[in-house]
Amino acid sequence: MSFCNRGCIHTLIVTTKTLPDMKTIVVVFAFLLPILTLAQFQAEEEVTVSEEQNDDIYLTGGKVKINAKVVGDVVTAGGDITLKDSISQDLIAAGGEIMIKGYVADDIRTAGGSLTIDTEVGDDVVAAGGEIIITDEAIIRGNLISCSGNLDIDGEIKGMAKVCGGNVTVNGKIAKEATFYGGKVVLNGEIRGASKIVAETIEIGDNAKFYADVEYWAEDGEVDFKNSLINATASFNEDLAREEHQFSWGFFGAAALSFWMFYILSAFLVLLLFNALFKNWFSKAVAFLDKDIFKSLGYGIAYLIGIPLLIIVTCIIIIGIPIGLFLTTLYLFSLLFGHLVVALLITHYLNSRNEKSWNFWTIVFLALAIAIVIRLITFIPILGGIISLLIIAMGYGALAITIVQHRASLKPSS
Repeated sequence: MSFCNRGCIHTLIVTTKTLPDMKTIVVVFAFLLPILTLAQFQAEEEVTVSEEQNDDIYLTGGKVKINAKVVGDVVTAGGDITLKDSISQDLIAAGGEIMIKGYVADDIRTAGGSLTIDTEVGDDVVAAGGEIIITDEAIIRGNLISCSGNLDIDGEIKGMAKVCGGNVTVNGKIAKEATFYGGKVVLNGEIRGASKIVAETIEIGDNAKFYADVEYWAEDGEVDFKNSLINATASFNEDLAREEHQFSWGFFGAAALSFWMFYILSAFLVLLLFNALFKNWFSKAVAFLDKDIFKSLGYGIAYLIGIPLLIIVTCIIIIGIPIGLFLTTLYLFSLLFGHLVVALLITHYLNSRNEKSWNFWTIVFLALAIAIVIRLITFIPILGGIISLLIIAMGYGALAITIVQHRASLKPSS
């Protein structure tokens, strides 16, 4: 799939006069306005950028490889993400495994399972993930703010570092102040600014150097800083014990932030793809939501209940097992993206009912806001799940009726 130019700048201006019923939703996605300068979008199982890009790019896929220079921002979500060439502005990435080997001139914002930075970064790095590795070849010229299961800092941080993690290891250099919260913190590098360390266990290596005062608390008690203090002192502070108990809550909050970063990026890119490919189908399907919502609901419930029964039947028959596996994958996929499909349907419905002429980007961003609201509703115990299933049923029901009628219209009349 080739890149599709959407223009240099797309500006979305939403007022309460234009959208009298959407004030609450506008507030939810107001923070997304800075990324409305969309330029190019690509979505495939495997996405490779092999030619220089002169604008911002938005990528999603099972594997994403950026092998050429990007003169702009990169926003990407995928299973495996690899950056080998340079980015002149920000990198925003959410994925399972993220490898950054190309120069990033501005900030990095990431969330995912594994992150490796093996390059120079022009400004700050904000990261959340299972494992974060800052290699000995890495230079971060701004600040490092991160929360992870495991964090290794072998490179150089020109700014300050504020990190939390299950295991934190520092073998590199931090030019300014540093704050560490962790289960186990191993310090064997150089820290130029004042330090605060709160952990269950603190280990000081033979190569550790502290050039400013250290305030710490460890569950194991006082720590031997050996010869690491250069014109500095280390003080054990019992008051920091409260912060250790708060650490687990902070870690939970960072994990939640990681989830929402990943969710918003992924949802945004999927909505772009769905609206680009199936815009006409959504426009047709909303007619049934307005005319016969209960019929749509009935079709949707039949789909949600009928497909699992069909899967069971096909799996009982040996020759039907491949079909059953295919249907299972399709069904799980439809449930996973059901709230995004519904969000697009609701947006097209509002556009049609209020006789608006919203453009492509307005529809995508409104759908993203609605998807966030639907996702929040699912967190309500029991009731949230029921409401979510009902609206997904209505959405898929309307689409099913549209497809059935379209197929009927293609049959030659007798």
